[in-house]
Amino acid sequence: MASQIYFKGTRWLKCDLHLHTTESVCFRDQTVSPEQWVQKAIDQGLNCVAVTDHNSGNAIDQIKNAATGTGLVIFPGVEITCDTSKIHLLILFDVEKTTADVNDFLIRCGISRSDFANAEAFTSMNIFDVADIANEEGALIIPAHVDEFNGLGDVSVANLEKFYALGYINAVQVVHKEFLNQSLSTTENTELRDSLNEYYSQPTPRIDDTTIKKWFTAAKYAVSSKLAVLTFSDNPHDSGDSKHGLDGIGSRYTWIKMDEQPTLEGLRQAILMPKFRIRNDFSYQQHPYEAPDLWIRSIMITGSHVTHASIPLHIEFNPQLTTIIGGRGSGKSSILRFIRGLFNRTLDISGLNEIISDHNGFYKKFDSKTEKGVIKEGTIIVVEFVRNRILHKITATDITDSSRQTISIKKYDQVTSAWLPESAEGYIDFLKYEHYSQKQIYEIAQKPNSLRERIDRSVEGLEDIKNERDVLRLSFLEKSAAIRTKQEQIAGKGRLQTEITDLTDQISLYQQSGIATLLIDKEKFSTQKRLINDFVNEAQTKEGLLEEAAEDIVVDNIQFDSFEASESTELEQLSQAVVNGYNAIKVELIALQQRAVQLKSTFEIALTSSSWANSLRANESDFEAKKAELAEQGMNDLTRFEALTEARTIKSAELERLTEIETSLSVEMTEREGIKTDFFAKTREIFQARKDHVENLMQDDKINVTIIPFRDKGDFVVRLRGILQKPTGFESDIDQLVKIAFTGVTEQKMVTVKQAIVDSKAGLVVTGISGYFRNLAADLTESQMDEVELFWPEDEISIKYKPSGSSALKPLSTASAGQKTTAILTIILSQGTMPLLLDQPEDDLDNRLVYELIVDRLNQAKEHRQIIVVTHNANIPVNGDAEYIHSMDSESKKLSVLQSGTVEDRVIKKEICDVMEGTEYAFNMRSKRYKSII
Repeated sequence: MASQIYFKGTRWLKCDLHLHTTESVCFRDQTVSPEQWVQKAIDQGLNCVAVTDHNSGNAIDQIKNAATGTGLVIFPGVEITCDTSKIHLLILFDVEKTTADVNDFLIRCGISRSDFANAEAFTSMNIFDVADIANEEGALIIPAHVDEFNGLGDVSVANLEKFYALGYINAVQVVHKEFLNQSLSTTENTELRDSLNEYYSQPTPRIDDTTIKKWFTAAKYAVSSKLAVLTFSDNPHDSGDSKHGLDGIGSRYTWIKMDEQPTLEGLRQAILMPKFRIRNDFSYQQHPYEAPDLWIRSIMITGSHVTHASIPLHIEFNPQLTTIIGGRGSGKSSILRFIRGLFNRTLDISGLNEIISDHNGFYKKFDSKTEKGVIKEGTIIVVEFVRNRILHKITATDITDSSRQTISIKKYDQVTSAWLPESAEGYIDFLKYEHYSQKQIYEIAQKPNSLRERIDRSVEGLEDIKNERDVLRLSFLEKSAAIRTKQEQIAGKGRLQTEITDLTDQISLYQQSGIATLLIDKEKFSTQKRLINDFVNEAQTKEGLLEEAAEDIVVDNIQFDSFEASESTELEQLSQAVVNGYNAIKVELIALQQRAVQLKSTFEIALTSSSWANSLRANESDFEAKKAELAEQGMNDLTRFEALTEARTIKSAELERLTEIETSLSVEMTEREGIKTDFFAKTREIFQARKDHVENLMQDDKINVTIIPFRDKGDFVVRLRGILQKPTGFESDIDQLVKIAFTGVTEQKMVTVKQAIVDSKAGLVVTGISGYFRNLAADLTESQMDEVELFWPEDEISIKYKPSGSSALKPLSTASAGQKTTAILTIILSQGTMPLLLDQPEDDLDNRLVYELIVDRLNQAKEHRQIIVVTHNANIPVNGDAEYIHSMDSESKKLSVLQSGTVEDRVIKKEICDVMEGTEYAFNMRSKRYKSII
């Protein structure tokens, strides 16, 4: 299988059901053993084969013995030759039949034992008689290679139609794909004629247009009769060889969906539903199915209030469609409710009070007073979940309710065959599935726009687009806040310019006196003096370091009292040399410290007579003179000049900074507009992604889904009230804004809506808007106005349906409850890849709606996702062709499975008939009464 993880139920099996052994006289190499024959089939990857020798069953037991223990399924059969026209029919028997059973059938058909295995032997009976006998034997009849030699080409059209109309002729073997083309021209078709003659190695006589027409007719009427088209090898010895051989086994095959233990009934069920269970090698060279990335394999419930105390309830699921059936009181819905509880998936039902209350009352510790709750002390729930072909085991223990339980997750390592622990924190969110009850579907049907989130989850890449839009939104809000800050900053620019002008005028009075230059020089010398003082102080610090080093450099000798005299004398000489050395270093350090003092002193003496010192003294003298001069003029406060100069310097720097901010502000505002444009572009991109998705996946002749941009009125009101922070009130004003937005093209009208809010904030009169709303708008913060700029209502989900018998689509709002539910369920089934759990979704539906829409969608959806349905409608497991079926025990007081299996199992068919059809007697009675209609 495509998935390496084992599962129960039907699966695709590679089948070659037309094979010859050495029993057929025309098998070229008669030395081939049964073991070699079986091994060749296994090497070809075949799961099922049929032994169909010419007019003989003699090899069947030998092949079955050789296949024992190999897993290869052997269908006993025969290729019988009918009447003088030598037409071949494949007759297949159930797997437990033997050589004797097949040979008894041949004798009953009039073929003597002496003619067994001879392709030229034939029964005098015609195909109708042989087929009738085979049907009485419970065998399956498949006309062999209808489009080549010994096929049905020589049968008249009238008899061909009559034969194909037999209730037990449901499949044919076809050899040539060309003959499946219903518009094929069989007149002067040189290319096809040459191709066929080459294929059969230039037979004598050559294949002509008459033969081609006969072969095409046999295939054409099989297709028009909707029979299953099967492809088998007929194991030729070599390509185009009429003889049979080992190498041809499995060279042609058909993929057939059957149970893991195939039976003739399983094969019969498959060819009854070729659309769902047959894939021939014309179109499918590889396995026709790959298990989804996510699917639930099983649930096991131990020690709950509703299950047997000593026997865990273990339910297994197929990765395609599993149905759970049972009469009222069987508790069939409980299985899905346990799964919901373990995963605590309640977000989707949080707004549905009745449903959430039911869930909370179910998945909790049992309360004897209220008789609610299924959890007991020690209850353990285990769900096996497959993710990316890795098996996970999720276990819930210490359960109080779905939000208070201990969850552990382990995943199976195929290399070590061990369960490895996985962090439950956050990891459980990767194990996703969808869960809908009939009530949920009904609620969605009342508000189709609630489907939007579900549609979004199914649109590949849409989450990324939404995240990108969220980033743009935050960027816009941050940019807006930054712009407002800058606008506030530059608001004082004019005042600052005036202050600088005033300071300049005051400073000019001082500058005219000449003191300004002296002050500037004085400040310069002051700075220089500080630098020189720092230099001298640094030198003095280094003097101190040298002095401290000289004091610390002393090393005391070792005390040798504990040493032996012979050892201490030698060591004392060595250590004293070190002590003396350090004493010498100390003397040198003292000398260096004195030299450092001399260096500083020399610098200080030389500084006093330097040109710099002379300039300093001149500046001080001139400054004092000018100061005295100004004092005589009444200008005593020279410090004011310095303060004015410093203030102007500071304010000039601030003005320069504000000028830079003002320059950048226009850039920021341009960027802000660009972000807003990008935000809207992302909003349009989200709409387009939704639109493309529903157009590609969610349309048929009965249901039409349309995405209309920005037209969700309900979302408009919710978003607007959220911005205004007014959950209630102002109804007339909001109704007026709704009217403006949704009269015409909303994308254009939203500009008018936003301007109306802006004008209201400014106190302007807006038609239809009250003074109360203007007062409300006046108090809106700038942040709220930013949200107004980004305000766009969500897209509307418009659903139309076609009532039975109608040729026109009608709005879902006019539909009945059943029609609404059907439409929504059809949409749910039309998209998504994660597991889908449905709890009795058909409660509001009639059988016709279930069959016309739901069953077809089930069969499409299960090809790419797992579906688990709790149901009491026979259409779903039977016509939906459920891969696995559980029938719950209605008579048991505890939740338990009565039968599990596939629809071909007799006990399962009986359960379906009893539970869903009201017993076999009732079903047969209705069937008899319906015959006149048919």
